[in-house]
Amino acid sequence: MAGDTEARVHGILSELQSLDKVRELFAEINYDPAHDLLSRGSWSKATADALAEDPQIIATSGEFQVIYARLAKDSLLLGDERPVVNRLLQDHEYMLCLFSDKQQKQWHFVNVKYDTERSKRRLFRRITVSPDERLRTACERLSRIDAEGLNPDNPLDIQYKHDEAFDVEAVTEEFFKTYDKVFKSVENLIEGFGNAERKRLFTQRLFNRLMF
Repeated sequence: MAGDTEARVHGILSELQSLDKVRELFAEINYDPAHDLLSRGSWSKATADALAEDPQIIATSGEFQVIYARLAKDSLLLGDERPVVNRLLQDHEYMLCLFSDKQQKQWHFVNVKYDTERSKRRLFRRITVSPDERLRTACERLSRIDAEGLNPDNPLDIQYKHDEAFDVEAVTEEFFKTYDKVFKSVENLIEGFGNAERKRLFTQRLFNRLMF
Protein backbone atom coordinates (compact mmCIF):
# COMPACT_ATOMS: atom_id res chain seq x y z
CA MET A 1 0.00 0.00 0.00
CA ALA A 2 1.12 3.56 -0.73
CA GLY A 3 0.92 4.63 2.91
CA ASP A 4 3.07 1.70 4.02
CA THR A 5 5.67 2.51 1.36
CA GLU A 6 5.81 6.16 2.45
CA ALA A 7 6.30 5.11 6.06
CA ARG A 8 9.21 2.84 5.17
CA VAL A 9 10.72 5.49 2.89
CA HIS A 10 10.46 8.00 5.75
CA GLY A 11 12.33 5.64 8.06
CA ILE A 12 15.16 5.28 5.55
CA LEU A 13 15.40 8.99 4.71
CA SER A 14 15.52 9.95 8.39
CA GLU A 15 18.80 7.99 8.62
CA LEU A 16 20.22 8.88 5.21
CA GLN A 17 23.92 9.26 6.00
CA SER A 18 25.53 6.58 3.86
CA LEU A 19 25.36 5.00 0.43
CA ASP A 20 24.13 1.78 2.02
CA LYS A 21 20.99 3.61 3.12
CA VAL A 22 20.49 4.92 -0.41
CA ARG A 23 20.71 1.39 -1.75
CA GLU A 24 18.16 0.33 0.85
CA LEU A 25 15.85 3.11 -0.32
CA PHE A 26 15.88 2.03 -3.97
CA ALA A 27 15.49 -1.63 -3.03
CA GLU A 28 12.38 -0.60 -1.09
CA ILE A 29 10.88 1.04 -4.18
CA ASN A 30 11.67 -1.95 -6.40
CA TYR A 31 14.83 -1.04 -8.30
CA ASP A 32 17.53 -3.62 -8.95
CA PRO A 33 20.89 -3.10 -7.21
CA ALA A 34 23.94 -2.11 -9.26
CA HIS A 35 27.60 -1.37 -8.49
CA ASP A 36 28.98 0.00 -11.75
CA LEU A 37 31.69 2.67 -11.52
CA LEU A 38 31.75 5.28 -14.29
CA SER A 39 35.13 6.63 -15.34
CA ARG A 40 35.75 10.39 -15.45
CA GLY A 41 38.72 9.90 -17.78
CA SER A 42 37.10 11.64 -20.75
CA TRP A 43 35.52 14.44 -18.71
CA SER A 44 36.77 18.01 -18.62
CA LYS A 45 39.05 18.70 -15.66
CA ALA A 46 36.69 21.21 -14.06
CA THR A 47 33.72 18.83 -14.18
CA ALA A 48 35.75 15.84 -12.99
CA ASP A 49 37.27 17.83 -10.12
CA ALA A 50 33.80 18.71 -8.81
CA LEU A 51 33.51 15.10 -7.60
CA ALA A 52 35.36 13.39 -4.77
CA GLU A 53 35.43 10.10 -6.69
CA ASP A 54 34.09 8.43 -9.81
CA PRO A 55 30.28 8.36 -9.98
CA GLN A 56 28.54 5.02 -10.01
CA ILE A 57 25.30 3.41 -11.08
CA ILE A 58 23.72 2.19 -7.84
CA ALA A 59 20.30 0.99 -9.02
CA THR A 60 18.47 0.22 -12.25
CA SER A 61 15.11 -0.69 -13.69
CA GLY A 62 15.93 -2.02 -17.12
CA GLU A 63 17.75 0.75 -18.99
CA PHE A 64 16.75 3.41 -16.45
CA GLN A 65 19.65 4.15 -14.11
CA VAL A 66 20.12 5.80 -10.72
CA ILE A 67 23.56 7.40 -10.67
CA TYR A 68 25.27 8.54 -7.47
CA ALA A 69 27.88 11.32 -7.45
CA ARG A 70 29.68 12.49 -4.29
CA LEU A 71 30.78 16.10 -4.52
CA ALA A 72 34.24 17.16 -3.41
CA LYS A 73 32.86 19.98 -1.23
CA ASP A 74 30.94 19.97 2.04
CA SER A 75 27.99 21.66 0.35
CA LEU A 76 25.58 21.02 -2.50
CA LEU A 77 25.84 23.75 -5.11
CA LEU A 78 23.96 24.03 -8.39
CA GLY A 79 27.12 25.23 -10.09
CA ASP A 80 28.86 21.95 -9.21
CA GLU A 81 25.92 19.65 -9.96
CA ARG A 82 24.75 21.01 -13.30
CA PRO A 83 27.90 20.25 -15.36
CA VAL A 84 28.07 16.75 -13.86
CA VAL A 85 24.47 16.03 -14.84
CA ASN A 86 25.00 17.47 -18.31
CA ARG A 87 28.04 15.23 -18.79
CA LEU A 88 26.23 12.13 -17.55
CA LEU A 89 23.32 12.79 -19.92
CA GLN A 90 25.67 12.37 -22.86
CA ASP A 91 26.00 8.65 -22.06
CA HIS A 92 22.94 7.89 -19.91
CA GLU A 93 19.69 8.98 -21.51
CA TYR A 94 17.30 7.77 -18.83
CA MET A 95 18.45 8.49 -15.31
CA LEU A 96 17.97 9.97 -11.87
CA CYS A 97 21.09 11.64 -10.52
CA LEU A 98 21.73 11.56 -6.77
CA PHE A 99 24.28 13.92 -5.22
CA SER A 100 25.69 14.10 -1.72
CA ASP A 101 28.15 16.46 -0.13
CA LYS A 102 31.57 15.05 0.72
CA GLN A 103 30.48 13.97 4.21
CA GLN A 104 27.22 12.42 2.93
CA LYS A 105 25.07 14.55 5.24
CA GLN A 106 23.11 16.41 2.57
CA TRP A 107 21.50 14.83 -0.49
CA HIS A 108 19.94 16.05 -3.72
CA PHE A 109 17.79 13.79 -5.90
CA VAL A 110 17.97 15.51 -9.29
CA ASN A 111 15.52 14.94 -12.14
CA VAL A 112 16.04 16.47 -15.58
CA LYS A 113 12.65 16.54 -17.26
CA TYR A 114 12.65 14.39 -20.35
CA ASP A 115 12.35 15.73 -23.87
CA THR A 116 13.27 13.87 -27.02
CA GLU A 117 15.26 16.94 -28.07
CA ARG A 118 18.28 16.88 -25.76
CA SER A 119 18.73 20.64 -26.06
CA LYS A 120 15.41 21.10 -24.22
CA ARG A 121 16.22 18.72 -21.35
CA ARG A 122 17.57 21.34 -19.00
CA LEU A 123 14.74 21.72 -16.50
CA PHE A 124 16.41 20.60 -13.28
CA ARG A 125 14.14 19.68 -10.36
CA ARG A 126 15.48 18.67 -6.94
CA ILE A 127 14.34 16.90 -3.82
CA THR A 128 16.53 17.75 -0.84
CA VAL A 129 17.15 15.44 2.11
CA SER A 130 19.22 16.67 5.05
CA PRO A 131 18.98 16.92 8.86
CA ASP A 132 17.55 20.44 8.45
CA GLU A 133 14.81 19.49 6.00
CA ARG A 134 11.33 18.22 6.69
CA LEU A 135 10.83 14.86 5.04
CA ARG A 136 7.13 14.84 4.20
CA THR A 137 7.47 16.07 0.61
CA ALA A 138 10.56 13.94 -0.02
CA CYS A 139 8.79 10.80 1.24
CA GLU A 140 5.70 11.44 -0.84
CA ARG A 141 7.56 12.28 -4.03
CA LEU A 142 10.13 9.47 -3.82
CA SER A 143 7.41 6.92 -3.05
CA ARG A 144 5.85 7.89 -6.37
CA ILE A 145 8.85 6.67 -8.37
CA ASP A 146 8.27 3.10 -7.20
CA ALA A 147 9.16 0.87 -10.16
CA GLU A 148 6.75 -1.92 -9.21
CA GLY A 149 4.46 -2.76 -12.09
CA LEU A 150 6.43 -0.75 -14.64
CA ASN A 151 7.84 -2.40 -17.74
CA PRO A 152 11.65 -2.38 -17.39
CA ASP A 153 11.90 -2.80 -21.15
CA ASN A 154 10.41 0.67 -21.61
CA PRO A 155 12.70 3.16 -19.80
CA LEU A 156 10.71 6.08 -21.18
CA ASP A 157 7.73 5.09 -19.02
CA ILE A 158 9.94 5.09 -15.94
CA GLN A 159 11.45 8.44 -16.94
CA TYR A 160 7.98 9.97 -17.30
CA LYS A 161 7.02 8.63 -13.88
CA HIS A 162 10.04 10.42 -12.42
CA ASP A 163 9.14 13.59 -14.32
CA GLU A 164 5.64 13.54 -12.82
CA ALA A 165 6.91 12.86 -9.29
CA PHE A 166 9.23 15.87 -9.44
CA ASP A 167 6.61 18.17 -10.97
CA VAL A 168 6.39 21.16 -8.60
CA GLU A 169 3.31 22.56 -10.33
CA ALA A 170 1.44 19.32 -9.71
CA VAL A 171 2.44 19.39 -6.04
CA THR A 172 1.19 22.99 -5.71
CA GLU A 173 -2.11 22.22 -7.42
CA GLU A 174 -2.65 19.20 -5.17
CA PHE A 175 -1.91 21.30 -2.08
CA PHE A 176 -4.49 23.95 -2.96
CA LYS A 177 -7.14 21.35 -3.76
CA THR A 178 -6.62 19.79 -0.33
CA TYR A 179 -6.49 23.22 1.33
CA ASP A 180 -9.82 24.21 -0.23
CA LYS A 181 -11.45 20.95 0.86
CA VAL A 182 -10.26 21.28 4.47
CA PHE A 183 -11.13 24.99 4.57
CA LYS A 184 -14.74 24.33 3.56
CA SER A 185 -15.06 21.48 6.07
CA VAL A 186 -13.81 23.65 8.94
CA GLU A 187 -15.97 26.59 7.87
CA ASN A 188 -19.06 24.38 7.99
CA LEU A 189 -18.22 23.32 11.54
CA ILE A 190 -17.87 26.86 12.90
CA GLU A 191 -20.93 28.20 14.74
CA GLY A 192 -21.94 31.51 16.30
CA PHE A 193 -21.84 33.72 13.21
CA GLY A 194 -25.10 34.96 11.77
CA ASN A 195 -23.32 36.58 8.83
CA ALA A 196 -21.72 34.30 6.21
CA GLU A 197 -19.13 36.93 5.29
CA ARG A 198 -17.96 37.31 8.91
CA LYS A 199 -17.81 33.52 9.24
CA ARG A 200 -15.67 33.27 6.09
CA LEU A 201 -13.35 36.04 7.35
CA PHE A 202 -12.96 34.32 10.73
CA THR A 203 -12.11 31.00 9.04
CA GLN A 204 -9.59 32.70 6.76
CA ARG A 205 -7.86 34.37 9.71
CA LEU A 206 -7.75 31.06 11.56
CA PHE A 207 -6.11 29.31 8.61
CA ASN A 208 -3.66 32.18 8.10
CA ARG A 209 -2.50 31.84 11.70
CA LEU A 210 -2.24 28.07 11.43
CA MET A 211 -0.23 28.34 8.22
CA PHE A 212 2.05 30.99 9.75
